[in-house]
Amino acid sequence: MTSFGEYRLTRGKGALWLLFAAAIVVSIWRLFVGLGASTSLSDTTPWGLWKAWDVIVTVPLGASGFTMAFVRYMLKDARYEQIMRRSVIWAAIMYVSMGARLAFDIGLPWRIMNPLVFWGNIHSALFEVAWCVALYLIVLLVENGPRVTERIDRPWAHKLEHAIHWVGPAFVLFGVLLSSMHQSSLGTLYMIAGKRLDALWYHPWLNYIYLLTAVAAGLSVTILIEAVSSKMYKTPFQTNLLAKLGAAVGVALGIAFVWRLASLVIEGSVGALFRSDISSYLWWVEMLIGYVMPLTILARGAWRNDRRLLTWAAVGVLYGMISLRMNVVFTGMNEAMGASGYWPSLTEWLSSIGWTAGTLVVFTFLAEKLPGVLGDRVKKV
Repeated sequence: MTSFGEYRLTRGKGALWLLFAAAIVVSIWRLFVGLGASTSLSDTTPWGLWKAWDVIVTVPLGASGFTMAFVRYMLKDARYEQIMRRSVIWAAIMYVSMGARLAFDIGLPWRIMNPLVFWGNIHSALFEVAWCVALYLIVLLVENGPRVTERIDRPWAHKLEHAIHWVGPAFVLFGVLLSSMHQSSLGTLYMIAGKRLDALWYHPWLNYIYLLTAVAAGLSVTILIEAVSSKMYKTPFQTNLLAKLGAAVGVALGIAFVWRLASLVIEGSVGALFRSDISSYLWWVEMLIGYVMPLTILARGAWRNDRRLLTWAAVGVLYGMISLRMNVVFTGMNEAMGASGYWPSLTEWLSSIGWTAGTLVVFTFLAEKLPGVLGDRVKKV
């Protein structure tokens, strides 16, 4: 193990840094050779792994920021201060990572600003997503500002820190609004497809299903961050507080679960559950692991207060969120798009895995370098 100040570079972190470096190399290579040479995309599958994972999955993986900021500031529960700090840093990393990946994906990185500068189609769901994500990044930078100013022992830094705390609740409220809008709008993208989307994943209010599962995923990410931090850094795993988050996860996930089942009944699509094809098998796996298993754990107070079971419930929720989005993008749209035989290329896998590895090691770097994140140097403001 090598130390760089407060940062400890282990072999595991070193491997993740190498994957991250490889992803950057692949992303730059994509700029020179184009999508055709660097991916398995085609006219029938224009949105492959990069869009599905790097945007549509990565964004809700960053939902820990707005959910925990809401708990800490809107519900005024100071007990979640340390938990919120780690969650908001993770959210900022995920959103910056998503923006960087998207910039490489579109091929002309500077054009990522086009929706903000030239406006274009203001009726497009993607236009709303672009604006909300850009503004929410500003919110996240403000929310993480005190972590930076705490390192600077200067009068102006202290004044800036107090100012940020003073305007913090307003930014949190704005961030919750922006997050609710763009998390749901990612579902709106596929509502446009209508019933061309497979009946197993079609929902007349898919945007709200995406929002509910993003809320559940955001709180579940927080639980996993605490579980991993307690192992790596010996921070306290505050079971009583995290169990309460687990109860909130159960509410959001339960509503989404019942709503999805009710939609199948209302739309007359129950028969699709018993088709002997890969789609129905994937649906059952998604439901059992992503909904039934975590809801069973979260429904009982004693099980929610068991660290191991609570962690497994969080893992199940994240599986369900990821599975829903990947199935909608690929499985649910295959027949409508006439797509078949798509399998991500090696560079697509390396890019998505490497950038994800990057989010993990950048989080550990900031957690170890910034004061107050791991609870060892908390300043009272």
